[in-house]
Amino acid sequence: MEEEKAEIQIEGVLRGSDVLVSNSDQVKWLNERGFGIGEGQVRLSLPEALFLVETKRLVLVSRKKQAYSFETLARKANKLDRNSWYKYLVLRDLRTRGYITREGYGLGIDFNVYEKGEYPAEAPKFLVVGLCEGTPIVSEKLVDTLKRAQSNRKTLILGVIDRRNEIVYYSISRSLA
Repeated sequence: MEEEKAEIQIEGVLRGSDVLVSNSDQVKWLNERGFGIGEGQVRLSLPEALFLVETKRLVLVSRKKQAYSFETLARKANKLDRNSWYKYLVLRDLRTRGYITREGYGLGIDFNVYEKGEYPAEAPKFLVVGLCEGTPIVSEKLVDTLKRAQSNRKTLILGVIDRRNEIVYYSISRSLA
């Protein structure tokens, strides 16, 4: 029971669009579970911080030591990145299904996703792009993203978020012939 209490006592500080965690035990816990980037100090993305605040594992404070509620952090995240809420929804859905998510490679890829039980021993199997239902996407950009995924031997997944914040996943592929 005490070990579980220790898991929810992660303390982070919001600096700009990053959440920083410096305590060595907390950094170790985050690294073992695939959260954030860094060894001595972990930098969490806003969607990761939202997930950890929602699950009561992270207490987040400002530089002035004011605590952030989930709602306050969500509003702040939305101001900093208008897609942060959608990224959070995809991250939360994948994490609650047992997948480990890491920040994407950039170029439109939101998350690298590891097969269940394979983090950190194996490379990620999937690249996930979150999209809102009805949002147009440039086909050339999607094809470039698909080429990048396939050149890295990854499966490209589109996570489409509908009006009710439910997510449907589509695997995207193309014939190599």
